[in-house]
Amino acid sequence: MVKKLLIGIPILLLLIAGGFLWHNSAEDIDVASKIASDGTTTEEVTTETQATETQTAAAPTEAFALPEYDGEPSVEINNNVPEFDADIETNQSFETYGELDKHGRCTDAIANLSVDTQPGASEARGDISAVHPSGWKSDQGWERCHLIGWQLSGENDNPRNLVTGTHYMNVEGMLPYENEVDWYISETGNHVLYEVTPIFEGKNMVCAGVHMQAESVEDDGVSFNVFCFNVKPGYEINYKTGEVTVSDEELAAQQSFERGYVLNQNTMKFHYPSCASVEKMAEHNKEFVTMSREELISKGYEPCGNCEP
Repeated sequence: MVKKLLIGIPILLLLIAGGFLWHNSAEDIDVASKIASDGTTTEEVTTETQATETQTAAAPTEAFALPEYDGEPSVEINNNVPEFDADIETNQSFETYGELDKHGRCTDAIANLSVDTQPGASEARGDISAVHPSGWKSDQGWERCHLIGWQLSGENDNPRNLVTGTHYMNVEGMLPYENEVDWYISETGNHVLYEVTPIFEGKNMVCAGVHMQAESVEDDGVSFNVFCFNVKPGYEINYKTGEVTVSDEELAAQQSFERGYVLNQNTMKFHYPSCASVEKMAEHNKEFVTMSREELISKGYEPCGNCEP
C-alpha cells in the first residue's frame, strides 16, 4: 500500500505541473490574440499586393549616429548610398508600418513603392487631425508629418506613419526627396524601395529628425540616403515636451510661411482645409485664404481646437 502511494505521488505532481503549464500557455495565447486583434502590436500592410513576409531594414535605429545640424535641412548618410537588407522582396508592391514603441512613438516605415501604392487620381487627402503623434503640443506650430508621404502611399490618419515635425523638416527636408520618388514612379511606372525611420534621442517624445533612404528596383533612377533635421531655425525645441520657443527673433521671422486655411468668420477660428469641422461650417461663414499662421493670429483668429493648425 505504501509502495503504491509513493509511486502515485510523483505522477500526481506531474499532472498538476502539466496542468499549470497548460493553463499558463493558454493564457499567453489568449493575451497574444487580444494584442493582435486590436492592431497595436502587429505590423500593418496597406496594399493589396503585399509582401508575404515582414520586410526589415538593414540598420536598426539604435545604431544610427545622429549628425550635427549645420544649417542645411538634410545631410547625406553613408556617402548617400542606401543600405537595404538584400533579402527584402522587391518583386511586388508593399507598405509596412512598424508598431509604436512603449512610449507611443513611431518606429519605422518601409515600402516598395509603385503606382499600386499611390493614391488614385480622384482620391483626396483625408483628415488627419484626430492623430496626436508623440510629443505633440498644441499651439506650437507643429505639423503632422508622414513618414511615407501621402502622394506615395495614400496613407492619411495612420498613427504609425505620423510624427510631430516642423514645417522646415516637412517641406525643406523631406518633400524634395518625396517629390523625386513621386516623379520617378509617375514617369517610369517602376518600383522604389523606400524606408523612413524617425530618430529619437533617449526618451524624447519628439524625434530629432528622420532617416530616409530609397533605391529604385528596375534601374538606377533613384538612390539616396539622407537625414532630415527636425529643427526650426530661430526657435529652440524641447524634444521631451514638444514646447517651442523663440531664440532668435530675426531668424524666426524668416520662418513665417503662407499656406491655405479656411476661416470661420463667425467663430473667428482658422482650420486646415481637410479639417472635419470645415464640412459642418455654414457656407456664408466660410472663407478660403492663403496666409501665414502668424498673420491670422495677429488679425484675431484662433487655431481650430480639432485640427490644431
